[in-house]
Amino acid sequence: MSVSCPQWWGEGRAIAVAHDVRSMHNIGAVFRTADGAGFAGVVLSGISGAPPDPRIAKVALGAEQALPFARVPDLDRLLDLLDGVWVLLLEQHDHSVSLTHAPSPPTGRRVALVVCGEIDGAPPELVTRADVILEIPMLGSKESLNVSVAFGIGAYSSAVTASDGETGLVRNRGRHPLREGVLTRGVTQGEAPSAGSPASRGETNVARSSL
Repeated sequence: MSVSCPQWWGEGRAIAVAHDVRSMHNIGAVFRTADGAGFAGVVLSGISGAPPDPRIAKVALGAEQALPFARVPDLDRLLDLLDGVWVLLLEQHDHSVSLTHAPSPPTGRRVALVVCGEIDGAPPELVTRADVILEIPMLGSKESLNVSVAFGIGAYSSAVTASDGETGLVRNRGRHPLREGVLTRGVTQGEAPSAGSPASRGETNVARSSL
């Protein structure tokens, strides 16, 4: 079955793909980071959980309501969705390149930054499909990072920046003042939504689809 590209995934835009990521907290962190980095949306495939879920909401802090997302039931359909897309796979592999030396994607191409489950890693089919396999240098005693932390590093790297030098994939949507004593603009437990946030405007429904 052919899988069509979601309408919210425009040309030259980047999305996050989480394949077989078990932890709902990690999914929430991917949503929050993808929203912060200006990604067009999130694709959740395989066993990855999806909103609405209180564990996702606890970490995403409303980002799961602000970003559109799509569910893809299996790897075959995910590969179908990624046809023609510039695929960046975060994975430790013999053929990986350092995140600091990764080529920029071709101008105008849709981009997918893909992370997979921490235990099993990326399936061979995704490794073969990837245009670039990215690896984050590990300089200490540990061999890897938490999957959501790795996604955050990759999301703000030059690997997902348009090759013409513009910030077409990681858009600056304007600077907003931070509340006194609060590091980010997320809504913590027991705190009223900040002015201008989707929750404060009553916008709780975003584009959701199953592909």
